[in-house]
Amino acid sequence: MRADALPALPASTGLSRLLLWSAYVGVWIVVGLFLAVAELQHYLRLGGAHPWEPFLWELSSTLTSAGLVLLVFRWHRHLFERDRALVERVGGHVLGLLLYVLLHSAGMYAVRFVVYAAAGVAYEPGSVARVLTYEAAKDTVSYLLIVLVCHGVLLFLREQQRRRDWQRLNDELTQARLARLTEQIQPHFLFNTLNLVSSVMYEDVERADRILSDLAELLRRSLEAGRQPTHSLRDEMRLAQPFLSIMSQRFGGRLSSRIDMSEEALNTQVPSLVLMSPLENAVKHGVAQSGSPVDIRLSAAVSGGMLELAVADSAGRMERDERPGGLGLSNTRERLAAMYGDAASVSLTRDDGHTVLRMRWPCNSAFSSGAPA
Repeated sequence: MRADALPALPASTGLSRLLLWSAYVGVWIVVGLFLAVAELQHYLRLGGAHPWEPFLWELSSTLTSAGLVLLVFRWHRHLFERDRALVERVGGHVLGLLLYVLLHSAGMYAVRFVVYAAAGVAYEPGSVARVLTYEAAKDTVSYLLIVLVCHGVLLFLREQQRRRDWQRLNDELTQARLARLTEQIQPHFLFNTLNLVSSVMYEDVERADRILSDLAELLRRSLEAGRQPTHSLRDEMRLAQPFLSIMSQRFGGRLSSRIDMSEEALNTQVPSLVLMSPLENAVKHGVAQSGSPVDIRLSAAVSGGMLELAVADSAGRMERDERPGGLGLSNTRERLAAMYGDAASVSLTRDDGHTVLRMRWPCNSAFSSGAPA
């Protein structure tokens, strides 16, 4: 669809269509009754003998107009949905006006003749030329107003269509961006883990076997996580725990980990693999480069509708991944920004002897608290 093309009318269900048509007819009836009441006062002052006549006149006019407005809308849309010269559009509406006057006059006078005949009351509106001349003056104004309203409706529909198209494209771009970032993360932790297995398999076969078992679990979970942009924090921990187990196998007593996460936080959705880069950084820039014992703490809590997820490293070396071109924290920031915009934040601070990476974003507890651990 071209940028200036006018959209099709939105589809509706049977019930909503019935309600829409009922409301449409109801509005025209109310307008007709309003005009009839106003005309009735004038009619009675002139000594009219049939109080129902003003209601017949106005309702026959408004209900005929109700049907013709739909035709005018379609005609106006036909004239403006393609590139047409101004002369062609004006000429089209001149033709539309002539047809509107003829059809409006024919419709309402046909109804009037039928009702007057049924009531046994004489009705003499005058000659055809006189009637058309009288009605043409009023119908010209009515037609112009109808065209203006129709054009406003079409512009509104086009703007709504543009918004839907923009949202669809934005969603597609966001998903593509998240897929690209996830693809960057997955090989990153996979290669590091394979290097870990390679480094210990000749030193301790039993330890290598345990690491390979954890690696198999890690790969299986990561493949499952890679198929969806989000999952529960509980599922994310099913990835983090095999990774920490592998790291513990490598570093032995030099690495300890503690996990403190509330049940509400565990049931909250998080971006898939969001913990993997921070954990790798904690190991790579903390445990691997420190000869002292290193404590890694994982914590999560929900407060004020926000999930706060923290990774604390007692070695205090996580900030090294802030270097230009680093994939760790830059990926984390980009993923959270793509999913949550300005509502998400990532920060590094020193707290109680630990360097703490804190990630915050609006939470969505879409999982049952009774989900299995």
